[in-house]
Amino acid sequence: MKAEFAFYDLPPWAMYVVGVLKVGVAVFLIAGVWLHRLVFPAAVLLCLLMLGAIAMHVKVRDPLKRALPALGMLALSIAIGLLYMQGQLRGI
Repeated sequence: MKAEFAFYDLPPWAMYVVGVLKVGVAVFLIAGVWLHRLVFPAAVLLCLLMLGAIAMHVKVRDPLKRALPALGMLALSIAIGLLYMQGQLRGI
Protein backbone atom coordinates (compact mmCIF):
# COMPACT_ATOMS: atom_id res chain seq x y z
CA MET A 1 0.00 0.00 0.00
CA LYS A 2 2.84 2.40 0.79
CA ALA A 3 4.29 1.90 -2.68
CA GLU A 4 0.89 2.40 -4.31
CA PHE A 5 0.25 5.66 -2.45
CA ALA A 6 3.78 6.84 -3.25
CA PHE A 7 3.18 6.00 -6.93
CA TYR A 8 0.02 8.16 -6.82
CA ASP A 9 2.19 10.94 -5.30
CA LEU A 10 0.18 11.02 -2.09
CA PRO A 11 1.70 11.69 1.34
CA PRO A 12 2.22 8.67 3.62
CA TRP A 13 -0.42 9.85 6.11
CA ALA A 14 -3.08 9.67 3.37
CA MET A 15 -2.80 5.89 3.39
CA TYR A 16 -3.80 5.79 7.06
CA VAL A 17 -6.65 8.27 6.59
CA VAL A 18 -8.06 6.27 3.67
CA GLY A 19 -7.66 3.03 5.63
CA VAL A 20 -9.52 4.39 8.66
CA LEU A 21 -12.28 5.77 6.42
CA LYS A 22 -12.68 2.42 4.62
CA VAL A 23 -12.89 0.49 7.89
CA GLY A 24 -15.33 3.08 9.26
CA VAL A 25 -17.54 2.77 6.19
CA ALA A 26 -17.53 -1.02 6.50
CA VAL A 27 -18.48 -0.83 10.18
CA PHE A 28 -21.26 1.68 9.44
CA LEU A 29 -22.66 -0.50 6.66
CA ILE A 30 -22.70 -3.55 8.92
CA ALA A 31 -24.19 -1.54 11.80
CA GLY A 32 -26.75 -0.22 9.30
CA VAL A 33 -28.50 -3.58 9.50
CA TRP A 34 -29.68 -2.48 12.95
CA LEU A 35 -29.20 1.30 12.83
CA HIS A 36 -30.67 2.21 9.46
CA ARG A 37 -29.65 5.87 9.70
CA LEU A 38 -26.01 4.86 9.21
CA VAL A 39 -26.51 3.34 5.76
CA PHE A 40 -26.89 6.49 3.69
CA PRO A 41 -23.92 8.42 5.16
CA ALA A 42 -21.76 5.32 4.72
CA ALA A 43 -22.85 4.94 1.10
CA VAL A 44 -22.10 8.61 0.39
CA LEU A 45 -18.66 8.37 2.00
CA LEU A 46 -17.92 5.21 0.04
CA CYS A 47 -18.92 7.01 -3.17
CA LEU A 48 -16.50 9.81 -2.35
CA LEU A 49 -13.70 7.38 -1.58
CA MET A 50 -14.25 5.48 -4.82
CA LEU A 51 -14.41 8.69 -6.85
CA GLY A 52 -11.05 9.60 -5.32
CA ALA A 53 -9.67 6.16 -6.17
CA ILE A 54 -10.89 6.44 -9.76
CA ALA A 55 -9.38 9.93 -10.02
CA MET A 56 -6.02 8.56 -8.89
CA HIS A 57 -6.19 5.76 -11.47
CA VAL A 58 -6.95 8.31 -14.18
CA LYS A 59 -4.19 10.62 -12.92
CA VAL A 60 -1.49 7.96 -13.31
CA ARG A 61 -3.08 6.56 -16.49
CA ASP A 62 -3.64 3.09 -15.08
CA PRO A 63 -5.26 0.61 -17.44
CA LEU A 64 -9.02 0.25 -17.02
CA LYS A 65 -8.71 -3.18 -15.41
CA ARG A 66 -6.87 -1.61 -12.44
CA ALA A 67 -9.77 0.80 -11.87
CA LEU A 68 -12.54 -1.80 -12.24
CA PRO A 69 -12.75 -2.67 -8.52
CA ALA A 70 -13.22 1.01 -7.64
CA LEU A 71 -15.79 1.40 -10.42
CA GLY A 72 -17.66 -1.66 -9.13
CA MET A 73 -17.65 -0.38 -5.56
CA LEU A 74 -18.82 3.02 -6.79
CA ALA A 75 -21.74 1.40 -8.61
CA LEU A 76 -22.66 -0.67 -5.55
CA SER A 77 -22.48 2.30 -3.18
CA ILE A 78 -24.68 4.35 -5.54
CA ALA A 79 -27.16 1.46 -5.62
CA ILE A 80 -27.17 1.26 -1.81
CA GLY A 81 -27.77 5.01 -1.54
CA LEU A 82 -30.58 4.95 -4.11
CA LEU A 83 -32.27 1.94 -2.51
CA TYR A 84 -32.04 3.61 0.87
CA MET A 85 -33.55 6.83 -0.48
CA GLN A 86 -36.44 4.87 -1.99
CA GLY A 87 -37.09 3.23 1.36
CA GLN A 88 -36.27 -0.26 0.15
CA LEU A 89 -33.45 -0.80 2.65
CA ARG A 90 -35.39 0.22 5.74
CA GLY A 91 -36.68 -2.57 7.86
CA ILE A 92 -34.26 -5.22 6.60
